[in-house]
Amino acid sequence: MIRFLRRAASRPRYRAQQYAKGLFARVRPDEAATVRALLSPVEVRLFLGMQRRDQRHSLDLFRALAAAGASRDSLVAALLHDVGKAELHDWQRIIFVLLEAVRPGLGRRLEAESGPSWRTGLWRLRHHARLGAERLAAAGCSPRVVEIVAAHTSTPPANDPEVARFIEWDSRT
Repeated sequence: MIRFLRRAASRPRYRAQQYAKGLFARVRPDEAATVRALLSPVEVRLFLGMQRRDQRHSLDLFRALAAAGASRDSLVAALLHDVGKAELHDWQRIIFVLLEAVRPGLGRRLEAESGPSWRTGLWRLRHHARLGAERLAAAGCSPRVVEIVAAHTSTPPANDPEVARFIEWDSRT
C-alpha cells in the first residue's frame, strides 16, 4: 500500500517541483549568446516569446542533446519545441496538470479550441506540438525542425531514432 501511495504521489510531486523550478528560471548571458548564434533572427524572436520557464527547459534539453551529439536540426528543435505554449498562463498550466493528476483524460473532455480561456488553454496545451510546428513552418524553419517539433509529444517512433531520442530527452528534462 505504501509503495502504491508513493508511486501515486510521484507525478504530482514532480510537477510541483517542475513548477517551482520554473518560478526562478533564468537564461544566462552565455546561453542567450548561444541562442542568437544558432537561430535565425525570426527564430530568436520565437524563442524570446516563450515564457522564461519554457526557455529554461528548452536550454536544458538543448544542452543534453548537444552533449549526446545531436544534429543541428535537433538542437534548433530543442530551443523552439515549446513555442506552441507561448500564449499560455501559469494558471492554465496548473488546471491542466491538476485535471490530469485527478483523472487522466479528464482534461481532454473539457478542452475546447474556442470558448472560455480555461478551456482553450487546456486545448492549446494538449496540441502545443502541432501549434508550435505550424508557427515554425510559417516562420521558415527547416522542414526537419518542424517535423521534430510536431512529433515531440507523440509516442517515440521506431523508424526515426533522432525523433525517438528527442522525445526521450524531452521527458527527462
